[in-house]
Amino acid sequence: MEKERTRLEQLERIVSVWQDYLFRFAYMRTGLREEAEDIVQDVMLRLFRSEEDLSHISDLKFYLLRSVSNRCSDWRRRRKPVTVPLDEAAAVECSEEDRNIRAEYIRVRRLLDSLPERQAEVIRLKCNDELTFAEIAELTGTSEATVKSRYRYGIRHINELLKRKGNGRQ
Repeated sequence: MEKERTRLEQLERIVSVWQDYLFRFAYMRTGLREEAEDIVQDVMLRLFRSEEDLSHISDLKFYLLRSVSNRCSDWRRRRKPVTVPLDEAAAVECSEEDRNIRAEYIRVRRLLDSLPERQAEVIRLKCNDELTFAEIAELTGTSEATVKSRYRYGIRHINELLKRKGNGRQ
């Protein structure tokens, strides 16, 4: 009984500390609020259902990031393109702040989509998730030198695109 209560407390702590961070992480990879929420919920549910002793996880942050990253990869492989009629999309009301945030998100997403996926992922992990190159190397299972190279080439490509487009504002 005590063991179950301790585990439940651990899980509650994990959810309260990491849920928002993991949501942002998933959202930047999916671009869809509902999908990001589902992915994080699925990771938390799997953790809850597992019999694994959580105290044996040496680096919880990377364990959770790897789990969410893997689920995002699964989602990308399985997803089917969704089309929404233009009049239906235009009918959705949102605040000006939401429109501005969404426009900036789309701008960044387009820039990242122009890169090879591995470069884009390194830039997301460095800029959005504020991970160090060493942490990114550990998370992705590549060398730190490779991570730095992917970051450098990705940023160089983005800078070239922005220069060609006159700072990228469309």
